[in-house]
Amino acid sequence: MCNNQKIIAFIILIITTIIMSGQLFSQNHRDFVTPKIDSILRNTLDYLEIRNSLVKQQFDIQQKEKQIGKTLSVLNKHNAEIVNERQIIESELAAINRHIDSLVPPQPARKRPKANIIDIINEGLTFSGNFGLNINQLALSNWAAGGESSSTGKAFANFTLANNKKRYESKIIGNFAFGISRFSDKRIEKADDKIDLHYSYSRRSGKWVNFSLVSTFNTQFANGYTYPNDSVRISSFFAPAYLTVSAGYTFKTKKDIFQAYVSPFAGKITFVMAQELADQGQYGVKAGYYNADSTYIHGENIAPAIGANIIINYKQNIGKSITYSTLLNCFYNYSEKRDDGRVKIDMNWENNINFIINKNISAVLFVHLKYDHNTTFPVYKDIDGVETVIDNIPKLQLKESLGIALVHNF
Repeated sequence: MCNNQKIIAFIILIITTIIMSGQLFSQNHRDFVTPKIDSILRNTLDYLEIRNSLVKQQFDIQQKEKQIGKTLSVLNKHNAEIVNERQIIESELAAINRHIDSLVPPQPARKRPKANIIDIINEGLTFSGNFGLNINQLALSNWAAGGESSSTGKAFANFTLANNKKRYESKIIGNFAFGISRFSDKRIEKADDKIDLHYSYSRRSGKWVNFSLVSTFNTQFANGYTYPNDSVRISSFFAPAYLTVSAGYTFKTKKDIFQAYVSPFAGKITFVMAQELADQGQYGVKAGYYNADSTYIHGENIAPAIGANIIINYKQNIGKSITYSTLLNCFYNYSEKRDDGRVKIDMNWENNINFIINKNISAVLFVHLKYDHNTTFPVYKDIDGVETVIDNIPKLQLKESLGIALVHNF
């Protein structure tokens, strides 16, 4: 507050005091101070008190502003010092790094090492398959319709080793199975026996058609018999065994759902390494015989053939839990013809319907049709009450099974 304002306020205060004193000690004070003047004086005092309060608050705020300004000034000074120290440290650190880099000699540029043979083989290599156990069981007790209780177990394993490159593709496929059946009289018979190997090499020459080299090999693990007679062996390991080598073209659709391989020129070799079967001329090999000197000449163990080979492979999902797959392999024999002049045909057709129950349990229906003109079966005729073999002819072979499979995929 300026000095003039203070003097005016002081004079007003003295006048107000004198007037108030006159009101207290004079009997005629009402004639001097009218009600209007009294109201003005009272309002003036109220305004002076309010003004003094506001002036005091203004002074306090100014003091706080000065204090905050001093604090901000100190903080800004400290912040500037910290920024300066940081710049000094970064400059010293950069100088130290440059000094360290100058002490380490530069490394000469090296060429990227060439891929070794292991890296080349592993690139694009995939391995997958499954193995498990297929179980069938039949129990009969006092069954009027007849039959025999039995249980069958079959172990199986399948794998695919594929090598996919930009220019070519190669695959090795293996399918193995061996099963036995046990009957109520404790008789044991072989239910399934299979060794199938397939190798293919395809040169990528087109989007749908590729030039391919294909080789297949088929045989079995154990001896086979015409049950219930298990004293006469009719097959064994490598008797027979079939090796086919061919060159042709593969036609396939997207995702390999359908594949067809056609080879106009293929070689097939039949092996019968069990000599007693080779002497009988089984499976197309030349049988043993006696020469002019009555010397026995054993049958040959190998029978070669030349022909055309067709392989059709189809696999499709039927819904979410059913998968159907089929494999048809046909060989047309050029080197051996039927009596009517037609080409002899060997056919092997496998069909699988897989009903997936969960990840490791499936119901599997397997139907296998096979025809081999060199695999013959006896034809019987009743002659004078005796069943007599009058001929041996090839027949269509059929194998069917339905069971629960415990499967592990990898």
